[in-house]
Amino acid sequence: MATTQDPLTAAGNTASTVKDKISDAASQLKNTASEYGRTAADQINRNVHSAAGALESTASKLRSQAQTGQGGRVSDIAQNAATKLDATANAMRNFDTQQMLGQAESWARQNPGLAIGGALAIGFFIGMTLRSSDRSYNRGYSSNYDY
Repeated sequence: MATTQDPLTAAGNTASTVKDKISDAASQLKNTASEYGRTAADQINRNVHSAAGALESTASKLRSQAQTGQGGRVSDIAQNAATKLDATANAMRNFDTQQMLGQAESWARQNPGLAIGGALAIGFFIGMTLRSSDRSYNRGYSSNYDY
């Protein structure tokens, strides 16, 4: 005996299946984006800590050159610069990329219009800059086209 299925039930099952697949794909996309964000944040942290080390090294060199110098105004300027470099390096060591990204995400959720508008403005200016540099690059070559 052949069973017949109600077309509305079949359509409902198909819609449910499609909905589940879309939900699974969205979840997978969210996980992938989250993992990419964590990887990028870790890379930023490594770069910031590397830059902090370079600043500390520069501050140390400035101090040693200031101590071996004649003293006076130049030595005082070098000591002051070394102190500021150390303070900047310390701030960079305490920098937390995850916390900054969390704050930016929270602000964007509270101000979606400004976030989207800002992103569009930044994209526009980057596009204009790239387009302008492309035009100036192409001017060095002769062609039949006017830029």
